Amino acid sequence: MTKFKKSKLSMILALSGVLTLSVPTFADTIINPNGPTLAKQSELSTAISVDEINDISRFFNKPENKVKIQFPSAETEFAWVNMSKFYPTVQVPRSGQVSVLPYDINEDINNVKYMNYRSEEEISVDEHFATKPIDAMIVVKNGKVVFERYKTMRPQDKHLWMSVSKVTGATLLAMLEQEGKVDVQKPVSHYLPELKGSVWDTVKVEESLDMASGLNGTEHDEPTPDSRTNPDQIWFRWAATDAVGMAPDVRGRGEDWNTVLKSMERRKPGHERFEYNSINTFVVNRIVEHVSGKPLSELFAERIWSKLGMEHDAYYIVSPSGNTLGFMGVNSTLRDMARFGMAYTPSGNEIAGEKVISDEILSKIHDREYIAQYPDGYLGKKLTKNFADDAGKISNRYQWDAVTSEGDMYKAGVGGQGIYVSPSTNTVVAWFATGDGGDQEESMARAIVKAIN
Repeated sequence: MTKFKKSKLSMILALSGVLTLSVPTFADTIINPNGPTLAKQSELSTAISVDEINDISRFFNKPENKVKIQFPSAETEFAWVNMSKFYPTVQVPRSGQVSVLPYDINEDINNVKYMNYRSEEEISVDEHFATKPIDAMIVVKNGKVVFERYKTMRPQDKHLWMSVSKVTGATLLAMLEQEGKVDVQKPVSHYLPELKGSVWDTVKVEESLDMASGLNGTEHDEPTPDSRTNPDQIWFRWAATDAVGMAPDVRGRGEDWNTVLKSMERRKPGHERFEYNSINTFVVNRIVEHVSGKPLSELFAERIWSKLGMEHDAYYIVSPSGNTLGFMGVNSTLRDMARFGMAYTPSGNEIAGEKVISDEILSKIHDREYIAQYPDGYLGKKLTKNFADDAGKISNRYQWDAVTSEGDMYKAGVGGQGIYVSPSTNTVVAWFATGDGGDQEESMARAIVKAIN
């Protein structure tokens, strides 16, 4: 960012009542004006003893604790940057020259404020880093890194994306759709014969893409909100199958994934309500694999990851039966996650040398036909509040949790992972956290995008 633009941002912040300082003083951190602000060695989640690492490994290898790797804790602070210790993995190889992301650090970003509903006050980016369990955040504007700050991890650490992973398979399916290989108006069972003769004969592929299948077995919208911890809930039963392996089969059912999914029932028409459910993503991923004839990890590497000049290989975690867990399993460095986000912006053309995500696919994501389904489900209610300035204008589409009236796209992950992509302003904000998902990094990201544009 030029000195003029930095001065303009300072003026905007000052006029809006935001205190601007050349070097933030709230956090005990010295901001690097020329590159990434690194975490203190003592605050790294990996700065623990071998005995402590072994204790964490033993903890998650106990069947009763397997499900707990989904939730923030002292153990997951380490696990979420070392998932290859706890699950089988499959590599997503990079290729070619590393795409250079020049630094043009804008220190004023540390002073951008957003409304935090927990504290019931506006807090700054710097205050957020000092008081919230955020692990790292990066902002890339016009292909340049204007903010990069680490709190509990290193630039080379590969952090679990959690549900940010969901948009990888959805984008691949959109590519197959563009090529005429998938018709999203056909029922899911057309592509997954394992589900024929069940309610999935009535669920359109597009409804699963948009988290609006109308079926029971959701994650947050069941009458009793314990889908992830109750062995008798459909979601838990699915997670306990060998095809997923995220939960223990405590009832000894030995069910296959298709048996569980075939037991699901229709609760409301499709595209009536945005009801979040990783089972929809699982279905989308299986369609991608059936149609392409390739594992999700291989197709993602071939069509997206290898094209963006990544610094490192990524990896997916896989289930005991070898399924790529595309609903939550991507692991990468922070800068490479930002490069993935750049594929949806004009800067993606520059780092890839080609248009990886087509305008047609972006138009699909930005389509607002089903905007009415958004605000009544659990996640829609939450994000309508956290993006209050755009309330009533937000949609969700192709696994993106929020598509704003400006066309900005946001995807969340358990624990506070997130990516906010603004194609119209050529800006990407990406971050990792070890929180409960309620600290509003997405509100902070939106405030940053608005402040620097």
